Formats: sequence, C-alpha cells, structure tokens
Amino acid sequence: MQDYIVAIPARYASTRLPGKPLALVDGMPMIKRVALQALKSKAKRVIICIDDERVAEALKGVDVEVCMTSESCKCGTDRIAEMISKLNIYPETCIVNIQGDEPLINPEHIDMTANLLLNSNAHMSTLCAKITNIKDVFDPNCVKVVMDQNGYALYFSRAPIPYERDNFKLEVIEDLEFTHYHHIGIYGYKAKTVIEYNKMPQATIEKCESLEQLRLLDCGYKIAVGIIDRPPETGVDTKEDLDRINALLKNQQ
Repeated sequence: MQDYIVAIPARYASTRLPGKPLALVDGMPMIKRVALQALKSKAKRVIICIDDERVAEALKGVDVEVCMTSESCKCGTDRIAEMISKLNIYPETCIVNIQGDEPLINPEHIDMTANLLLNSNAHMSTLCAKITNIKDVFDPNCVKVVMDQNGYALYFSRAPIPYERDNFKLEVIEDLEFTHYHHIGIYGYKAKTVIEYNKMPQATIEKCESLEQLRLLDCGYKIAVGIIDRPPETGVDTKEDLDRINALLKNQQ
C-alpha cells in the first residue's frame, strides 16, 4: 500500500455542541480519541487541522501533527485546503479526511478508503453500507448513494434513491425490494483535488441537497464507493449523541 495522510479537521466553536473537540468521551477529550483511532491505521502522518490552541493543548503527548487554521474556514474541506498550503503538501499525496467528531472511527475503514482511491481511477473515494431499516431510506439525515456497475457514484441524495416506484406507492411498505446504500462520510482524495474543489463554484444540486460531494460529480469528477459490512456508529453532533456514545463505551467495559 502506498503512503497516505489522515487529515482531521476540528472546529472548536460548534453551534450545537460548543467546545466539541474537548467534550469528554469515556473521560478523554474527543479529538484525542479520534486521533488515537487514526493512529491505528496505516497512515504515515496524522494531521489535526484546528482553530483553537485549547485543542492543541489536549493533543499534547499524542504522536500527531497539529496545523493551526483560520476560524473563518466554512467547512472541513476549507480547513484541509489551508493545511495543504501551509505545510506544502505534494499535490499527488493521498489524504483521507475523517471528522473530528467520530470517536469510534474504525481504522480499517480509513485504510480501505485510502486503498480505494489509490487502486482506482477516481478523483475521490468514500464508503457506504447497505440499509436494512426501511425508515432510513426515507430519513433525509441518512444520505443515500447510487453506484454504477463499476462502483462509481452516480448520485448522492437525502431522498429515497433508488425510488421503488411500485413498492413505495403502497400505504404500508413491509420490505425493501431493491438494495439501498447509506453513504458513510469519510473521504479520500489527492491534495490537488482538494485545491481544485475549493476553486469550484457551488453546484446547484449541492445547494439543493446540502451535500458537498455533489460539487465534484457536477464537474464530471469520479467518486469510487466501497461497501462495508455495517455502518459505523454515528458521529457526535449534539449532547444527546455524546451521551449515547459514552453509554455505549461504558457498556463495552
């Protein structure tokens, strides 16, 4: 396997959970736990892209690099683009972007995302898992993805895709007749793709669905999608999510 980098963007001033990177997960700052999970992967470097010195303090003693980025970054991709520029990352470098609020990220999924990019002709790689709960198909917070026969993304949507015309028109839907996939928000791409992405104007479909990856599809870029056995635990967006993760970890002890 070729070398790759893990980049973890982490914004301190989260709207729904202020100071989220420092929220305690099983007694440990969340950003530290995410970093330790990333270090279990085969990445040659783990770089945390932050905007607050308090987060850097929480990472002391952990074998990662810290890159200070602007508080004005609108999203994690902006933060990674700034890191690429500041650290002069080689354009062909493979970067796997994992979120700073995924304390239970699976290191195998990180490696899988990198391998998928490095062994395909895609501009981006990502993961998905088969949906087994009918409610998830209709949940707009569960992003769906449809792939072609070669495993490249055709479209991502918050809507139920593919739409089962005959089945979904029924008043009571008892089972799914076709396979549906839940998109997992982990991304692999070359450093140059991040820079190119940041120069692209927002696509209409991206604005409509509020899904950043649609910008690349709109511009004709290819996204390779790998299928995992089951979806990982969801990230931490709210206090309720944090409580759920802590309860899960406590039950595993």
